[in-house]
Amino acid sequence: MQNEIKKLISKLFSCKHRNALLNSDEGYCPDCGKYIKKSYYIIRCSCCDIKRKAKNCFNEITPTEKFCTNCGHNEYFIEKCENLNLVDINYAIEIKEVIDETSDYKNVKIWIDGNNIEKEPEIYNTPLLGEIKYLGAN
Repeated sequence: MQNEIKKLISKLFSCKHRNALLNSDEGYCPDCGKYIKKSYYIIRCSCCDIKRKAKNCFNEITPTEKFCTNCGHNEYFIEKCENLNLVDINYAIEIKEVIDETSDYKNVKIWIDGNNIEKEPEIYNTPLLGEIKYLGAN
């Protein structure tokens, strides 16, 4: 119960990225400095596959109505859209997702080749690339 309350409070007071990505699909948030990307989602009925109106409440996408207006079914699925067309704009929900920039660089190894350098192997930690091991000259 306490973990759920902590998660709710952290969602309430975290950056909402309101000033970010006004004219682009990805970039840095001017308020928190995190790299974010716009994503679009559409809710569809699980039974008849018709698009349903959706709402975004604390970054959780849910349908505005409890039941499908076409078939009366209450189950749905969320579909991520790569490209929006003119019809989907009325149903799409825009979510600004934080992209972890360091995830692509965690397994990168860098070899520094130095001439006439006699040092013991050193390990450097960098925020973007993680751990860099300096092995010295061969």
